[in-house]
Amino acid sequence: METETPINLRLNSFASFDDAMDICDLLNRETGDKYTVMPDNHLGFTARRCQENRLSQEIKKVESFEEDREYRQSFRGFIQHYSEFVMGSLLTISPYKFMGWAFALVSIHEIPDWFSVPGWGEVLRLGGFILLLWSLRFIYSYFAKKLCFDSDGVILKKGIIALDQVQIRFGDIKTVGVKQSILDRLLGIGTIHLDSAGTNGEVDIIFDNIINPVHMRHHIQSLIDQYMKQRG
Repeated sequence: METETPINLRLNSFASFDDAMDICDLLNRETGDKYTVMPDNHLGFTARRCQENRLSQEIKKVESFEEDREYRQSFRGFIQHYSEFVMGSLLTISPYKFMGWAFALVSIHEIPDWFSVPGWGEVLRLGGFILLLWSLRFIYSYFAKKLCFDSDGVILKKGIIALDQVQIRFGDIKTVGVKQSILDRLLGIGTIHLDSAGTNGEVDIIFDNIINPVHMRHHIQSLIDQYMKQRG
């Protein structure tokens, strides 16, 4: 005996609750959106997309994109500046003691007579203060340089008051290179090189001291691939 089909294609209605649930699961797997079973006006059930859930997913995607679209240099890359800061501080606080350590380090056990001349301490203290101020330039470098991404390409922004920007579109990026010294590999940082198609091999964007540069290279390459698929 033939039975009537439980699915009414014209009304998008399902006579069985279980059939409606199966369709919800199928739609969820195919579209990634969540669906729920709702009663309809024809004594059956229908599948309806959860609009609130989809909206929240889109908001999360936008928020995550906004959070990850700007990158600054890692503080790990400024070790040289930290050492300059320590040396400048020691010279400013106690110049004679610091120079005594320096002489001992190079195996000079007797302090030269010229070092005891009055006024040398003030000269060393002034030099330490200048070195201390010079070491703080990394603060400006951190806030004045950042790597940004938008829907079209990669942007390098330099400056705080006066702003200088260099942009390369994803379609114009020829190579994405990574440079790491031995110390950089130990610290997990590196330099990203972006070459555009119209510069004959010259590097258009160089961004130093970025964390996990190999992962960043893969990330940029995936953005390029997505961009080319959309354009193609």
